[in-house]
Amino acid sequence: MKQLKLFTMLSLALSFPVLTAQENTEVVVVNSEPISLDQQEWENNYYGMNQNYVNFTSEQKKFKDWTLAIYAGVPMVQGSDLNSSVSGEGMKWGYDLQAVLTKQITHAFGLGLQFNYGKAGLQTPALGGYEGDVQYRVLSLIGDINFSNLLRRVDNKSRYAWALHGYGGLATFGYDTNISPKSNQRINKKTGTNMGSGSLGIVGGGGLRYKINQSIDAELKAMYYYTGDEEFDGSTSVPGLSEVNERKEDGMFVFNLGLIWKIGKHYEHLAWADPLADIYPGHSPQDLQDMLVVCAQGDKDDDGVCDDWDRELDTPAGARVDGAGRALDTDLDGIIDLYDKCVTLAGPAENDGCPTNADSESLLNFAIANLEFTLDSDVISPSYYPLLDRAAEYLKYYKDNTYDVIGHTDARASKAYNMNLSQRRAEAVKSYLVEKGGVNANQLNVVAMGEEDLRFPECKPASKCPEWKNHANRRVVFVLK
Repeated sequence: MKQLKLFTMLSLALSFPVLTAQENTEVVVVNSEPISLDQQEWENNYYGMNQNYVNFTSEQKKFKDWTLAIYAGVPMVQGSDLNSSVSGEGMKWGYDLQAVLTKQITHAFGLGLQFNYGKAGLQTPALGGYEGDVQYRVLSLIGDINFSNLLRRVDNKSRYAWALHGYGGLATFGYDTNISPKSNQRINKKTGTNMGSGSLGIVGGGGLRYKINQSIDAELKAMYYYTGDEEFDGSTSVPGLSEVNERKEDGMFVFNLGLIWKIGKHYEHLAWADPLADIYPGHSPQDLQDMLVVCAQGDKDDDGVCDDWDRELDTPAGARVDGAGRALDTDLDGIIDLYDKCVTLAGPAENDGCPTNADSESLLNFAIANLEFTLDSDVISPSYYPLLDRAAEYLKYYKDNTYDVIGHTDARASKAYNMNLSQRRAEAVKSYLVEKGGVNANQLNVVAMGEEDLRFPECKPASKCPEWKNHANRRVVFVLK
């Protein structure tokens, strides 16, 4: 104990000069550099009395905070002398329309002004024998608690699209109630406040909201409206009827489905904002959008491809380009499509990219150079259709020329058989070009060559050659007439 007292006295003795120095000189040491402050500066900067603050303005807002909602649904008076649903009598239907303007105060709480207009059906059991309806207007000031956002988990990274809301507030009711005996419709009893504001009550309920997109939500909502009036159901207009239920608890349930428009220029609404987003690592989607820089180096040739990855920085104006910014040359003839008069047919520059008539035969044969037939067959394989489609383009370009379509075989079988087979092969090529390629039939003349004029003459007989050479002999060629 003596050691403790000695230690305490020693500590006070050592700290006393420091405390005295701060009181007398008012010096604060920051980063080992003394800064003299007067009393006002000290209070402003260190004791929460800073008067050099910047007022919060709407330009500093990050979220939308207003909504306008429209609902439609059905009301049901229950727990009163006359109710909408009565056992054995069924349900008397009505309607309810709502408009709600809400200001979001925080991510979990909003304050709304709600207006209801509707009509609810009323009836008593058969023993009572009364029925009618109540037409009402309700103006409410309602608090909106977003339970889903209030209880949101820090580690919840799933898409936040559903939210449970709770509602409660004060309301003023105006209503006109009409009831009459079921047995005598000529007698009519009426009570009400002439649609004024003669009744005060409370409102409470909940809703399940779904985020359709950044501008619109949908909600399914159930509310209970407690009027506190015995007159709401019209029972006081009939002697003795109000004694069925003496408690003044007239009220109704209302079930609605509605759409909610989120008002504002910002990307996200405050009710859907994650209050813990700032503690997550990385940037928010809005921050990333603001940070995104497109075409940092510009697009000097204005071809729609940024210079950062444009492999052709001087593309002529109006030229179509590929993903790398190079001007397209569809037929690969060295002349870009912008200047090529025959975009799909290769040709020399001196003929504006179009093929010359002198090259027609060689171009047609080059187009189908690999078209060959299987042994003892005149069927064109679908793999050769693109070759014939290319040949059809040339034939339509050379529409004033006529050509012999000459069929060939290998040296197997007899000459007569091969002559017939080559005829069928040439006919098959012509048929495809005319029927599917749109070529004029008068341009083509079928010629059968059989096993004559082989591509590889040494393959006669066929057994002297490997199969690939015999396969190459089974072909069709074009000859300009």
